[in-house]
Amino acid sequence: MWNTFVGWFTEFIKLMYSFTGSIGFPNYGLAIILMSIAIKAVLFPLTQKQMKSMREMQEIQPRMKYLQTQYKDDPQLMQRKLQELYKEHGVNPLGGCLPLLIQMPILFAFYRSLYTFQFAVPAHAIFLGINIAEKVTSQSLIAWILPIMVAATTFYQQKISMADTNDPTQKSMLYMMPLFIGYISSTVQAGLPLYWVTFNLLSIAQQLYVNATSKKVAVAGAGSAIEVQEIGTLENVGEPETGGKEEAGRDKGGTSQDGSPNRRKKGKKH
Repeated sequence: MWNTFVGWFTEFIKLMYSFTGSIGFPNYGLAIILMSIAIKAVLFPLTQKQMKSMREMQEIQPRMKYLQTQYKDDPQLMQRKLQELYKEHGVNPLGGCLPLLIQMPILFAFYRSLYTFQFAVPAHAIFLGINIAEKVTSQSLIAWILPIMVAATTFYQQKISMADTNDPTQKSMLYMMPLFIGYISSTVQAGLPLYWVTFNLLSIAQQLYVNATSKKVAVAGAGSAIEVQEIGTLENVGEPETGGKEEAGRDKGGTSQDGSPNRRKKGKKH
C-alpha cells in the first residue's frame, strides 16, 4: 500500500518532467518545483486552517495561562473556563493538529519518491549548476546554497508565525530547528532541499496572508491580555485601601487607636 502511494508521486515527477519538455525546457529541477507548487495548491485549504488555528491559539496564550493558574485547584472549572475562552474566540484546540496529520503521509511519500527516483536523463538533473540527483556534500560549494536557503526560509517562516516572540521555548526552537533542518538537507540528494525551499517560500507567502487577515483576532488577543492584567490588579485593591485608612487614623490621633472616637471620649472624662 505504502509503496503504491510512493509510486504515484514517482509517476507525478515523471509527468512534470514531461511537461517541462513540452515547453522546451526539459529539467528535473523545474519538474520538482512545479510538483511542489501543485502539492501546495492541493493542501492549501488544510494548511490554511492549520496556520490560522495555530496563530489564534498563540494569541490567546496569555489568557489561557491566567485561567490555568487561577483555577489550578479546580480542574473541571478550569476546563469549562478554557472551553468558554475557545468558544469566545472561535478557536479549536485540535484545529492545528488534524490538518497536519493528514498532510504528513503526503509529504513523506513525496520525500521518499524523490529519494529513490531514477533520473533517466542525467544531463537534465542539472538545475542552476546543481546536480539534484547527487548529495549536497559531494558537490561544489554552489550546492550548499540550498541547505542555507532551507535554514533561512525555515527560520523566517517560524519567526512570522510566532505571536509571542518573548516565549523562551519558542525562541529556542526558532534558532535550533532551522539549523537542524539545514543540516539534514545537506546530507541528502539536492532534489530534496530544492523541494523544501520551494515549499517554505510558498508557506511564507501563505503565513503572511494569514497574519494579515487575522488582525482582528490579534486585537482581541491584546485586549484579553490587558483584561487579565486588570483582573490581577483588581484582586489587590483591598490592601492599598486598608493602608489608606490606617494612615488617615494616624493623622487624626497619632496612631490608629488614638484617633478612634472611644479613645477621645475617655480623654475628656479624665
